[in-house]
Amino acid sequence: MAGPLPAQDAAIPLERVPYFRSDLRRIAITAGLMFVLLIAGSIVLRGLLQA
Repeated sequence: MAGPLPAQDAAIPLERVPYFRSDLRRIAITAGLMFVLLIAGSIVLRGLLQA
């Protein structure tokens, strides 16, 4: 039976997604560490190239 879907909110409530908050926290930590590594690598390379 084809036809339009019922007009309901199709969003999944976040409290029903089991690992959403922990995954989001892990992504934020990883992004922060990558940013720190980029800055540290830039400083180290600048020091090596000036020597």
